[in-house]
Amino acid sequence: MSKRLLLSLFFMPMVLLAKPVEVTGVAATVNGKVITRKEVAILLGPRMSVIKTKYPRGGQAAEKEFEEAQEHVLDQLVENKIILSELEDRGANIPDFVVDQEVERIVKDLYNGNESEFRKALTESGSTMRSYKETQREKILVQALKSEQFGGRNAPPTPDEISAKYHERKRAFRDRSEDKVTFLKIFIPARTSEIGKTAETQLVLAEELASKLKSGSDFATVAKEHSADAYSNDGGQWPETQRTDFDPSFAELIFGAPVGEVQGPFKDPRGFTIVKVQNINYGPSAPLSEVKERLVREIDAEKYDDRYQNWISVLKKKAIIDKRL
Repeated sequence: MSKRLLLSLFFMPMVLLAKPVEVTGVAATVNGKVITRKEVAILLGPRMSVIKTKYPRGGQAAEKEFEEAQEHVLDQLVENKIILSELEDRGANIPDFVVDQEVERIVKDLYNGNESEFRKALTESGSTMRSYKETQREKILVQALKSEQFGGRNAPPTPDEISAKYHERKRAFRDRSEDKVTFLKIFIPARTSEIGKTAETQLVLAEELASKLKSGSDFATVAKEHSADAYSNDGGQWPETQRTDFDPSFAELIFGAPVGEVQGPFKDPRGFTIVKVQNINYGPSAPLSEVKERLVREIDAEKYDDRYQNWISVLKKKAIIDKRL
């Protein structure tokens, strides 16, 4: 399946996207070891959902973002296969509970702790929980080898280095489920009972309204006239809302939107949404004491990154790599 065909399936009308898109075949081989298209699709799943929501029509911008994400995932999987070859003779393995903890973290961070949404995403990518856990097991094994190969050669990070890294990364250690946002919203349904109004005409309307708003039209006036949202009579003004109340893909977009700028229209199964974020209150961050070990590993990883890149470059030159995406 070519990139363009995969993208055409990805941006099919919503009624077709309700069915899982089967992704079969080989994405690449590394020293005879196969990377399947399904493996790529599993890791791409969360990003694909965001891109689909962000670009209702697909188009060049969506294709570019998709291809960049796909290339990044494939490169990472290629590196993993090379490193796993180094581990084969060692009989290395990771306990199940470590893998389970990592999957729980991913569900919490990317799906607001909603396991049913996570399993739905797996199904849509043609995967299972078992295969996803095996992918994560490989990822953890690779990280373990990196630490073994390159860790311990640097001086331990100083308290000042740890403190500086904590303040730099503090937001990443927050409880994302406690994120809250205040925003204005206009919702245009994809389907209505009115004659002549189709999903396409509704999308055109949403695009026209977004353009007017970005040119300076009053948000409240436009919302009262056109929005089918519950708060349209309030000029589209939503109360402070928690991240967990949103679809995960929409949450990634709204919490990543610049404050004060009109964004959209975004697409969901029901229609098209235009938003203007007014304020974001991020969830509380874990204290330094709870994340200190992770920070030490990150600092150490940064220090050995140059050595790692040189090492993996040599292995790549020796490897027989055949990319088919």
